[in-house]
Amino acid sequence: MERTEKEKMIAGDLYFAGDPELSADRKDARVKLRAINAETDSAKRALLVKNTFGKTGEQVHVEPSVSFDYGYNILVGENFYCNFNNIFLDICPITIGDNCMFGPNCQLYAATHPIEAGKRNSGMEFGKPITIGDNVWLGGSVVIAPGVALGNNVVVAAGSVVTKSFPNNVVLGGNPARIIRTIDEGANGNKLEAARRKIDAIDEQLVALLEKRLQAVTEVTAYKKETQKDILDQGREDAVLEKVAKRVENPLFEETMVATFQDIMKQSRNFQSKELGE
Repeated sequence: MERTEKEKMIAGDLYFAGDPELSADRKDARVKLRAINAETDSAKRALLVKNTFGKTGEQVHVEPSVSFDYGYNILVGENFYCNFNNIFLDICPITIGDNCMFGPNCQLYAATHPIEAGKRNSGMEFGKPITIGDNVWLGGSVVIAPGVALGNNVVVAAGSVVTKSFPNNVVLGGNPARIIRTIDEGANGNKLEAARRKIDAIDEQLVALLEKRLQAVTEVTAYKKETQKDILDQGREDAVLEKVAKRVENPLFEETMVATFQDIMKQSRNFQSKELGE
């Protein structure tokens, strides 16, 4: 059975935004959001929100003015607080956990468009779901991009633009947002778990840096293909290892760091050989 455009939209597939059913849903949503924003009694406004969003807890407080595309794709947990002028582009589900606080002017974009101009100009759109864990605090004017998932106990600094997913217990900031620090659960918490979370956060940064390094290796490989030159320079690799040893501040780590870089360079050579078909 062929899916409706609404079913395609919620699934994150390409769909036609001008579909009559979706146009009617958006028109209905405008009526509901005007009623929510016009209501001065917070208890009555909460009831309107509960009747509009796809799911809420018992305690939900949404300040005016709030904006959304459909409303039914917004799913919030218990004890949700949303400050003034928040925007939810809920093409795909926007799922928010318990005890979350959103500062003013936060913007969650589950809607996006094709990169190709022809598709984009045809009226075809698609979305990517957004997932926010429990106990998350978004500072004012935070932007959450399509497809982002945030773990539990995450704090996002005001003005940040979050373009990728992040794990539990971190503070984010910047554009694009990055991990500023991890959140220590306290002296009585599980120190092993705290250390592992710190490693996980550092590993995420290492993956990004190693990917950039491999991209540079790819450029070297392309040069080798083009010129048919053997450009292995053992002297350069030795110089790199010498620099690594000098840059390590803690002597306890020097041997391990040098060995790690030796393996990185070995894997880079293996990658080049594979790309060159050697």
